[in-house]
Amino acid sequence: MEFRFNCHPLFRQRIVRINNSLLPTGFTAPCRRTALDATAQISEIINFIGQLSAQAQGLSNPVTTSQKLRNSDHHIYLMFEPNEKHGLVVGILKVGHKSLYVFDQNGETVNVTAPCVLDFYVHESRQRGGLGRELFEHMLNEEKIQPQSLAIDRPSEKLLGFLQKHYGLYNKIPQMNNFVVYEGFFSSKQNGSDIDGRRMHITASPNTNLFGPTFTTVEDRRRSNSQTRQPTVSPPLVQQPPVGRYAAKRPSCSMA
Repeated sequence: MEFRFNCHPLFRQRIVRINNSLLPTGFTAPCRRTALDATAQISEIINFIGQLSAQAQGLSNPVTTSQKLRNSDHHIYLMFEPNEKHGLVVGILKVGHKSLYVFDQNGETVNVTAPCVLDFYVHESRQRGGLGRELFEHMLNEEKIQPQSLAIDRPSEKLLGFLQKHYGLYNKIPQMNNFVVYEGFFSSKQNGSDIDGRRMHITASPNTNLFGPTFTTVEDRRRSNSQTRQPTVSPPLVQQPPVGRYAAKRPSCSMA
C-alpha cells in the first residue's frame, strides 16, 4: 500500500512498533512540526490499513484505528517495503494485554490478564511470501512470549491455518467469548499472562440466581478442602469410678 507522502523517514527499520503516541519507537524529530506531521501520517497509515483488514475479515467496523490506539495501552507492528518512490506498508499486527474470563482445561472459568492478538493483516499482493510469519516472529521476539501463550481475538480461518501450519497449534480450548486459546495457554510459566487464581463458582442456590456467580480464590478452595477432609472427632466418654470417697460403694443413680 503506497501513500501520498514519503514513508521512508518514518520507517528506519523494516518493522516498526507504534504505541499510543502514534510515533515509531525510537523516532526522533528535529522540531515539533516534524513530530506532528509524523503523527498525522502514522494515523493515516493505521486507519487505511485497519480498514483493509476489516474488509478482508468481513467486519463492518475496523478493529484498528488511530483513535483506538491512542486511547489504549496496545501497540501495533507495521511492516514496510522500501522502493524508489514513497515505499509500501504491507502488513499490520496489533497486540496488547486484556483482562479475560476464559475456560481452562477442566471447564472452570479463570480470570486472566493475557497477551492478545487483536488484528493481523498482510496485503493480498504480499501474502504467501513468508511476510506474515516474519512479522509474527518479530512480534514474538519483541514481546518475549510463546505462540501458545496468546489469546486470539476473532481469528479468521486464514489465521487459524497460519497458526496451525507454522506453530503446530491444533487443540483449542472451547470458550464462551470470541477469543481462541490453545492447550498450553495455562501450563506455560513464561507466557506473560497474569492468572490471579479467581475461579467462577456457580451453584443452584437462590443467591446465585439473585446476585450471579461468585468468585473463589485458590486459598479459599484450599481452606474449604482442608475443612472438608478433617475427620469428625467424637467427644471422649467420661466414666465415673464404681466407688466414692474413702472407697465406699457409690449409690446407684436415682435417674437411671
